[in-house]
Amino acid sequence: TTSSSASRSNSVKMLFTAASLGASDFQVATSHSHTAGPVTRRRSQQQYLPAATAVVCVLILAGTLLLAGFIYYPQWMRLSDMKRDLIHEKSRLAQLRKLSTEREQEVRMLQNDPEYLEMIARDRLDLMKEGETIFRLSGNHPHS
Repeated sequence: TTSSSASRSNSVKMLFTAASLGASDFQVATSHSHTAGPVTRRRSQQQYLPAATAVVCVLILAGTLLLAGFIYYPQWMRLSDMKRDLIHEKSRLAQLRKLSTEREQEVRMLQNDPEYLEMIARDRLDLMKEGETIFRLSGNHPHS
């Protein structure tokens, strides 16, 4: 009777433990001697389904992002290079327009202003009027 009451006590403890933790999650292993064996936890397929679905969704999303990255990254880099080149070319165009404006103004002055033409000729060709003395303060000519 003592072994019978100990066996019943173990069975009651196992049932209480299994019931409190969810009886469908546990499988009780018993031996032939009516003593309680180890309690193992088994999950059903329904419990794995939400986790597996989430993992599959994350993998699909990651794969899609990687594919999009491989497809669009070279185009994005090319666009970035083209934008940088455009900025550089706009700056160069502004410089050339400024230089063009300066040259057009100089041409107009050479064609229409005899005093400017005389000043340029005297400076660049070292011409001087009769009785005039020219003093150069530096060895460099400003327009040479």
